[in-house]
Amino acid sequence: MARKIWRHVMTTKEQQLWDLENMEGWRKSLIGCVEDDAREEGCKKYVLYDRSELVVAKGDVPPLPELETTLVS
Repeated sequence: MARKIWRHVMTTKEQQLWDLENMEGWRKSLIGCVEDDAREEGCKKYVLYDRSELVVAKGDVPPLPELETTLVS
């Protein structure tokens, strides 16, 4: 069975933000967005490339946590 890998190449704006030193939170958010896109497409892994097509992040797509719902009466 083939495994699908989600590949995302940064846009110019994403690359500019990624390169800024004080944008650690933004980098984590971008990785989270790439993971969400991969999950929606049924992929098990993702790879994030910069503008020069170097790998800047890769990994397994984590499953979403189970939500507990409580009925209020």
